Amino acid sequence: MLHKKSEKGQALVLIALAAVGLFGFTALSIDGGMVFSDRRHAQNAADTAVLAAALARVRAPSNPDAAAISSGLSRASSNGYANDADSTVEVNICDEAGITCEGLPAGAYTTSTVPEVESEYIQVKITSIVRTTFARIVGRPTVTNIVTAVARAKVGGPSPLFEGSALVALAETGPATIFGNGNINLDVINSGVFNNSSDACGLQVVGTGSYTVDTAFSVVSGTHCQTNGVDPLTPVQQSAPIPYPPTFNIPTPSITCSGTGHVTNDATPNTYTIHPGNFPSLTLNGGNYTFITGNYCFNGDVRIGGNAHLTARYVDILITAGDFQINANSTLNCDYVLVHINGGTGMHFNGNATNICHNITFFATTGSVSWDGTGDNTFTAPTEGPHKEYANLLIYMPYGNNSDLSINGNSGNNITGSIIAVSSNVTICGNSGTSGFNSSVTGFTIKICGNSDLTIDYHPEDQFTQLDPSAIGLTK
Repeated sequence: MLHKKSEKGQALVLIALAAVGLFGFTALSIDGGMVFSDRRHAQNAADTAVLAAALARVRAPSNPDAAAISSGLSRASSNGYANDADSTVEVNICDEAGITCEGLPAGAYTTSTVPEVESEYIQVKITSIVRTTFARIVGRPTVTNIVTAVARAKVGGPSPLFEGSALVALAETGPATIFGNGNINLDVINSGVFNNSSDACGLQVVGTGSYTVDTAFSVVSGTHCQTNGVDPLTPVQQSAPIPYPPTFNIPTPSITCSGTGHVTNDATPNTYTIHPGNFPSLTLNGGNYTFITGNYCFNGDVRIGGNAHLTARYVDILITAGDFQINANSTLNCDYVLVHINGGTGMHFNGNATNICHNITFFATTGSVSWDGTGDNTFTAPTEGPHKEYANLLIYMPYGNNSDLSINGNSGNNITGSIIAVSSNVTICGNSGTSGFNSSVTGFTIKICGNSDLTIDYHPEDQFTQLDPSAIGLTK
């Protein structure tokens, strides 16, 4: 009888191999669960730490960056992540040298190019070491988790519109939404140009001349179109789009009148006084006229022509029908005046008129606005007085009024204050010497044409500002 060879011991090999696999699966399930749990905990800790840092930054009365870093480190430590053998925590302001923040929205700056401008973004980075139990048997004694979180910390307060751009076209699509045509010499001082169109030729210049800015041509599409006769546009940079229409906290004027307005003859020949109240219309030709302080409501045309000379101080004007026109060789001198067109066809300055008005706001709910002819116009927006809500706002055409706004002819204009025409096509044209623009101009589209020399000397303190609340929020 033959006996088979003994197979004793083979089961031990199989058991050993199975044990290795079992330890592997155990390490994957238990240690992997520990790693996953730690990563989730670390991410939650990073999120809460960066929000705490952002909140501290907007609330800090001084040294906001130091307050943000201290608060972020403290919150991470309270959640179990400190700078020790098991973890490291970094809280960084995104404009610091050598810091690369992840998850920033398009157009956000990671480095401040202007010394007084600080980054609004903060990053918290947590690196944690998880010590394994079973995975060390297969050569993995530790596993490292790295998580990051980024938050925006925007300090509230008055801020310039559209990042302080001097020329702004709000149209989201379409070519030539900023269009230069002719022998144009545009020089923007202390500011730049912003084009909101996604079209590759949203910013387009043809003809000859030069276009220079102190900051940049910021274009949503990142590109522009130009002919060889125009000096190169530099620098051109891509920017984040602005939702249209933008939101402004600009109240509609409330002007009411009582009684019937009228005009009286003064003792001095050819001199008249205009008294407040309701008028069907008003036409003035020749003579010297003084508006008494008060409210004036016109349900028809207001036409000032001939050699009429007007003086107005602390006057509010409402036009509900017709046109507001200053023509021929008339002159207007005014201070602390508010003109509201609501139902009328607009405001138009023509001929050789000389207009000097300080602390004035033109609010055109309806109708177009134009400055034409060979006259000289000096207009400055209010900075104080009875209508502080319109501080540094010279012309406002709200969303829904898509009538044109134009500054044309050979006029010499000295303009201070913001011009905002949300739905309007804005044209600056003619053989004008427009060197006195201390203004920002915002329109649905912007066209510069003719042989104009347009210098915009942008001063932030002379421009309308929007009161932005403090805002914090996660971006990653």
